Amino acid sequence: MEVLVRHLDELLKPQQFSDVSANGLQIEGTPKIFHMATAVSASLATIEAAVKAGVQVLIVHHGIFWERDNPAIVGSKKEKIQLLLEHGISLLAYHLPLDAHQSYGNNWGAARLLGWQNLEPFGAYKGMFIGVKGSVEKLSREDFAGVLENFYGHIAYTAFGGSKEIATAALISGGAHRSITEASAAGIDAFITGSFDEPTWHQAYEEKINFYALGHSNTEKIGPQLLATHLQSTFQLPCGFIDVPNPF
Repeated sequence: MEVLVRHLDELLKPQQFSDVSANGLQIEGTPKIFHMATAVSASLATIEAAVKAGVQVLIVHHGIFWERDNPAIVGSKKEKIQLLLEHGISLLAYHLPLDAHQSYGNNWGAARLLGWQNLEPFGAYKGMFIGVKGSVEKLSREDFAGVLENFYGHIAYTAFGGSKEIATAALISGGAHRSITEASAAGIDAFITGSFDEPTWHQAYEEKINFYALGHSNTEKIGPQLLATHLQSTFQLPCGFIDVPNPF
């Protein structure tokens, strides 16, 4: 277990990020590992699936402990922690580090799988770049939406305020819709994230940029999936991705 934690901390470098998540080991389970899994969130449904799968380690993007949370272990938090401890499952969480990683992250990983070129860091947050920007195969903005829907398996909520053709794009997974103004200022044709809110519609047209929202959870599956493949190869132990449907 110590070897795994050290490997992940060295790989993802959580100490470099000023994060609202407690990154790294959150719950300590059994020291012996035979089976691992990754997931987007440490929801009760995810933990129950991990128990059913017989894993000893669960690595997630959204953990249990967050800044400004009530520190009391009550309600659903108690239920989740109790279930993990009863079954000896260690819980590790990597939030911003798993968004930003250039090999196994939600953003650079997706950009590479989508075939983007000339990748550069994008989306500064407290001194660290979280997202990515690059050039894409030129498509109509409608066809570009179709590519994203096929990739993420989720409907694209769109606001077509920019050019009719997409040649450049920026991506910040999760709840980054407020970064639409940063993408527009950078002269990007399309900005992609997970979430959206009422002002985003107006901003897309006012800032003359095309906006795509593919779901907070769906845009943050890529990193955990890539990390699972890496861990299975590195440690020669089964490591699967637990996919709990979440349309938001």
